[in-house]
Order: sequence, then C-alpha cells, then structure tokens
Amino acid sequence: MYDKEITPQDIEKILKLYASLKELVGADQIDGRLQELTHELLQTLFETGFLMVFNWHEWLDRNEVFKDLNKDIHEEIESADLETLRRLMTCYVRGDRFNEGLLERIVADGKLQCILERLQEIRDQLEESK
Repeated sequence: MYDKEITPQDIEKILKLYASLKELVGADQIDGRLQELTHELLQTLFETGFLMVFNWHEWLDRNEVFKDLNKDIHEEIESADLETLRRLMTCYVRGDRFNEGLLERIVADGKLQCILERLQEIRDQLEESK
C-alpha cells in the first residue's frame, strides 16, 4: 500500500469543514454537532487519501510533543509541513479507535482548527508554486 500524493484540490475538500469547525471550538464534547463534524471529517480524510500508512505509535514516540493531548501544540503545528500534518491527523484518527471521543476533543480544544489553518497556508503555497 502507498500513500496518495495530496493535491490542492484534496486540501480544499478538507478545508470546506473549516467554517463549521470554528463554531465548535470550546463546545462541550457531548454536543451532537461535534459528532456530525467528526463523521464528516473522517469521511473526507478517507476520500481524499489524506491519512497515511505508517507505524503511528513509533512516530508518536519520536515526536513526543504531539503525544500529550493536554499540551498546547499550536506553535509546532504552525511550522509543520504537509507530511507532519498528515501523520498527526492519522495518529488522531487511529487513536480515536482506542480512545473514543479523541476527535471531538481536538475539535473542541482548537487543535483541529490550528491544523486546518496551517493546511490552508500549505495549500496556498502549493497553488503559488504552480
């Protein structure tokens, strides 16, 4: 299995969730809108091939900063490249299988908003380089 090359169009599909997401930062994790958004997010991540195949446990061990869910990682995300964002989102999706509610948590605490903001910057850079 291989990882799909992500295009600006793929990124645009993911960024369509941004407006809905901004409303949910700070929401209570039992808010039904969070579950709806995370379901749509998962579907979009799978459709675009954004998630990667790799040893995510090992990657998190090497990238400790992303391991603690209580840690503010906005600074690290602001300088992350596309591969790092893809790996981080893959870790969150895989982690949600073992820790139900993880995806809702990253929406509510603003981590996903920060990731999408960085993704938008990367998309803009890709468009400029064409």
